[in-house]
Amino acid sequence: MKQKEVFSQSEGNAWFSRNAAAQAARSLPYDDEVLMQVLRLPAPATGARLLEVGFGDGSRLNWLKENSTYDCSGIEPSTDAVASAGLRGLNVVQGTADRLPYDDHRFDLVIFGFCLYLCDRDDLFRIASEADRVLKNPGWLVIRDFYSTTPEKREYHHRSGLFSHKMDYRTLFTWHPGYTCYFQEVSHHSSHALTDDRTEWVATSVLRKNLD
Repeated sequence: MKQKEVFSQSEGNAWFSRNAAAQAARSLPYDDEVLMQVLRLPAPATGARLLEVGFGDGSRLNWLKENSTYDCSGIEPSTDAVASAGLRGLNVVQGTADRLPYDDHRFDLVIFGFCLYLCDRDDLFRIASEADRVLKNPGWLVIRDFYSTTPEKREYHHRSGLFSHKMDYRTLFTWHPGYTCYFQEVSHHSSHALTDDRTEWVATSVLRKNLD
C-alpha cells in the first residue's frame, strides 16, 4: 500500500490527534516560519487565491483567512483535519498532493507546509506537475520541509513500514528556468536556530514562478 493511502485511511488522523496540542500552543504568526515568509511577499491583489497543500490542523490556513486578503483553500489527507477545518469555515477538501481538484492557474500562492517528506517518491513528478498546473504565472510557491543536501530515507518512527524522506525540495521546481528561488533558510527543526546538526535541518524556501 502506498503511503498516501495509509495517511488517507488512518495515519493522517493519527497525526492530527498526536499534534493537536502542540499546534494549538503556537503563537501565530511568529512561531510559524511559513507565515513569516508569506508576510514578506508583495501585498496580494484583490481576489488573490491561496492553496495550502497538507494543511495539518488548519491553524495556519485559518490565520491567513482571518488576517490576509487571500481567498484561502486547503487540501489534506486526514478526514478529521478536514472536518475540524470545516467547522472553522475554511474551504478545504480531503485529498493528496498528487491529484489537486482545482482548475489550471487558479492560485496566486501555493504552500507546502511540511508534508512532502511523507509523500511517495514515485509521486514527486506528479506532485510538482500538479502544483505547477494550479499555480498562476507569475505566482509564488512556499515550501517548508526537512532538508538535506543529498536525499535521505529513514523509517517513520510513528508507524512501522512507512518512511520519511529528506532532500532539497526546491529542486522539484528549480530545475526549470521558469522557477527562481528568492529565499531559503535552513534552521533547527524545533528551535528555529541556525545549527550544524544536519539531522535537525529544516528549510523554508520561497520560489517565484515566472515563465515570461
